[in-house]
This record gives sequence, C-alpha cells and structure tokens, in this order.
Amino acid sequence: MAACRMGERHLGGWLWFLATSLFPVSVISGISGYFQAFRNIRLWVYWILCAFLGFIIPLFMGLVGATLMLILEYGFERVVTPSTEITANDIMHDYFKLAPRYALMVLPVTTPFLALWLKGMQALLTYVENKG
Repeated sequence: MAACRMGERHLGGWLWFLATSLFPVSVISGISGYFQAFRNIRLWVYWILCAFLGFIIPLFMGLVGATLMLILEYGFERVVTPSTEITANDIMHDYFKLAPRYALMVLPVTTPFLALWLKGMQALLTYVENKG
C-alpha cells in the first residue's frame, strides 16, 4: 500500500495530464479527419473552431485534472462532501471558478497551436491517403 502511494506521489502532475489529455487528443484527431474529408472549409470557420477548442480543452483539462488530483490526494469523500472547515471541496470550488479564466488567458497560445496541430494532422492524413 505504501509503495502504491509513493508511486502516485512520484508521478505528480503527470498522472492528471495523461488521464485528461486522452479525450482532447481524441477530439482533435476526429476533427482533423473531418477536415480531411471536407478540405474546402472557410478560413474563418477554421479559426473559430480552433478558438473554441482552444478554450474547451484547457478548461476540460484544468477541471478534470484538478478534480482527479484532489481525489488522489484527499480521497473521493472529502472532495465531494461539503463541510464547515476548509477542505478539498473548497479547493475544488476555487478550481472551478478559476478554470474558465485560465482557459481565456491561454487562448492566444492554444488557438494558433491547435491550428498548427490540425494542419499537421491533415497533412499526415493526406500523406497516408496518397501513400495507400
């Protein structure tokens, strides 16, 4: 049991990062397949979609990641049960208040990154399609 706890602490922030990045990466891969099928999409639609995903992905990763780390640290019952003293539940509510602000603050970075990622995935899919 102690070795398991030590392993959880050793992973630190990487555990929540890996656990929460699977869903957004799957969504981005699916959207790149969509763009591959419909290549003649308007540029402004593309940038709106990148901005939307650039907001949703950090919001999702921040909320789910913070919740997972609090559950690992304090246990499920202490995170979801409100009490009169300052607990993990209060910390989680603070994360839920700050996550949308954080997602908006990183939007200028995530939007161009997602645009490049989607174009790279589209180029990879085009390469695989032409190769086969």
